[in-house]
Amino acid sequence: MTVPKVKVPLRLDRERTLLLSFNALCKAEEITGMNLLAGEVVFSSLRVLRALLWAGLLHEDPLLTVEEVGDLIEMGGEEGVVGAEYVLGKIIEAYGVAMPDAEPETDEGEGESDPP
Repeated sequence: MTVPKVKVPLRLDRERTLLLSFNALCKAEEITGMNLLAGEVVFSSLRVLRALLWAGLLHEDPLLTVEEVGDLIEMGGEEGVVGAEYVLGKIIEAYGVAMPDAEPETDEGEGESDPP
């Protein structure tokens, strides 16, 4: 079974797409040393923001460096400037697409099974 990969469009130096696949999230974890499944921690650091953006863009350009991605983000929020707030919004959108919805809990374990 192939899992569909949903890419989130964003405007940086040019039109790009952000894809936070399993491998991309693992790459971001590797360079940050953080557990990206830990909820709030993911969005509380500029270092993690940059790492997620980098990892999510690698599907388009495998030679892209973390520093090059950092140069695409400005701290200001002026019109026409790609600010950290805009990038954060796109990463949150892509992260939400990447993370499967939690399955509802069932009473006393009904319907639960171990994965194959």
